[in-house]
Formats: sequence, C-alpha cells, structure tokens
Amino acid sequence: MATSIRVEKICEHCNEKFIAKTMKTRYCSHICNSRAYKERKRYEKLNGLNTTEAGEQEKTIPAPSTSYLSKIRETEFLTVPEVAKLLRLSKATVYRLIKEGNLKAVKFSQRSTRIKRSEIDNLFKE
Repeated sequence: MATSIRVEKICEHCNEKFIAKTMKTRYCSHICNSRAYKERKRYEKLNGLNTTEAGEQEKTIPAPSTSYLSKIRETEFLTVPEVAKLLRLSKATVYRLIKEGNLKAVKFSQRSTRIKRSEIDNLFKE
C-alpha cells in the first residue's frame, strides 16, 4: 500500500525542514529520533520521571497483593519465588542464602526447591 502523502514539517529535534511521508512523523531522520529519545530519557532519569503515552507519572514500585501474601503465609513449604516475594528479595539472593547455608532448603529435582516456613522464621532469630 503506497501513499502519495508528502507533508512539509519541521524536525522536533534539529528544527530543520523536511518532507514527511506520514502525518505522524516527528523527526527528519533516524539519527534525530535516536538523539531525541536519549535526551528525553536523560531528562526523565535526572528528574525521576517515568513517562507513558497517557502522560507523565511518578515511578512507583507495586507491592505484592495482600491476598497473594496471605496465601503464602498459610503455606508450610514455599518455592524460591514465593520466598523472594515474601521477603522482598530477588530470587538470586534467596538462592545465594541457600548456597551459603543461611537458609535451609530441600531440592527435590533440578527445578524444584522447597523451603520450610519455619526456616524463614529462624533466619531472623539469629
């Protein structure tokens, strides 16, 4: 599907005139697009912003849902991802605690590791 639309626009990054092939084109080249993107991301990082298409929002870390946490708290044997969510750690940190011997776990197979709930409680008693 070829189009014959040719619109004269001004690049939002370098302010040079160019011929746009679509109505949504904002930049004269891929280079200007990349530079504008980097500039926008740098600005967001410096100001602590996280923009989306809907508008600007502040960066927030979602907490695990309370129903999921209550379900985890009732379970006697937990998986590594469940322990990581419960303690708000990464899975790698939980595996490191197991490897160092700070957290006792049972490995049923290569992909099935379970941790007893009482072992997590003992982790904080020391």
